[in-house]
Amino acid sequence: MYNAKEQVEAHQFINNLTGKSKFRVSKNSLKLGLSRQTYQNKLDHLQEKKIIAKFTININPNIQPNNLKFVMIEIKTNPKEPKLVKELLEIPQLRMLDGIIGEFSLFGLLVFRSPEEYYQILNRIDNIMAESHFKKYQIIETIKVFKTNGISLRETKMTIKEKLFEELESGELKIEEKFEIEKIAKNLTDIDIENIMYNPERFPGLLIKFKDTKVSVIIESNGMVYFRDLKKEKDLKEVFDKIIKIFTKIGVDLHKKPDFEIDEIDFKILNILRDNQGFKPISTYEIRSFFHEQLKKDISQSTIHNRIKRLEEKGVILNYTVNFHPKKIGFTGKYLLRVKPQNPSHYDKLALKLEKIPHITDLFRIGEQFGLFAIVRVKKIEDYAQFIRDLYEEEIEDTFTNFVLDELVPYTNFMLY
Repeated sequence: MYNAKEQVEAHQFINNLTGKSKFRVSKNSLKLGLSRQTYQNKLDHLQEKKIIAKFTININPNIQPNNLKFVMIEIKTNPKEPKLVKELLEIPQLRMLDGIIGEFSLFGLLVFRSPEEYYQILNRIDNIMAESHFKKYQIIETIKVFKTNGISLRETKMTIKEKLFEELESGELKIEEKFEIEKIAKNLTDIDIENIMYNPERFPGLLIKFKDTKVSVIIESNGMVYFRDLKKEKDLKEVFDKIIKIFTKIGVDLHKKPDFEIDEIDFKILNILRDNQGFKPISTYEIRSFFHEQLKKDISQSTIHNRIKRLEEKGVILNYTVNFHPKKIGFTGKYLLRVKPQNPSHYDKLALKLEKIPHITDLFRIGEQFGLFAIVRVKKIEDYAQFIRDLYEEEIEDTFTNFVLDELVPYTNFMLY
């Protein structure tokens, strides 16, 4: 176990390795104020100590034509059945397998791409369990994913209007459509704004200055919108209303939700980024080689690069990160928590509150009496006790907890708090 100082440094490094864009030593070392060589040495040390493992990504479950399907399985077994565990580990859709305390001794999480894939693997699990001693297991289907690996999925399904309000303070917003800047400039002449500047010879974007505020907006043809001087403005609500008027005027559908439709090639790229990286990020050249050697398909590096950029912009790739060893950086407790609200009609309302709790890394709606299922990570048992006490401040009738003894298939690329 690392000492407290080393744990803090490792924690800092893991956070530094997690982001919306692909890892680069030059960029990440700059953020920590370290030279590239010093940064690389520290990174090598964390890998040698098995604190961090391979690079990976988190994928948004809400992708079309089929949303990814998260399915849980609880199995009663005993240590005399290692063959059962071995056969489960051979299922490629298995993302997590834990040894737990309770009526069941194994808990698994599987992720499927399609209903056909789900039923095919379910048949395989039935055959495995037919050979077990207890033959006791249950499948739990999830109805909705609220949070995965510490990332709330609410914001990925926001309308443009909702996303604008969330992103206003960040200073930029990506809208999933192209703008005809010259046409927009002409259509905004009757709106109460101070000045519109459009000079494509000097700058390709449209600059809009509002009256009675220092905030201005830049709209680019690629769908990017930037907000300038927001820190100087106290009344962001007023600015928000002005921007809404502009978007309404230029015909932006403010109630449109993002579309995450992907094809077979996209999905193969996502799988490679998630499962086939090593101690350094995989390159487009290596992805191309993987397509050629493993999948017997030829695809250019430029195509791969462009598709990855699109998957990033569409929010299909939630983030780039690394798998790590939670216990070595102080996260000694993992719990599987079921929650039953006082009012059965308040599941969504309660879930939106629970997803904000950093201890909860994953949150699902399931079709059972305890209809919310959470994966909880804490540093000490005492932290979980306090977590439960705080939880009952909400409108909760009852909870049920399983303590995880052993992580047989680690699910360890969650956002650290």
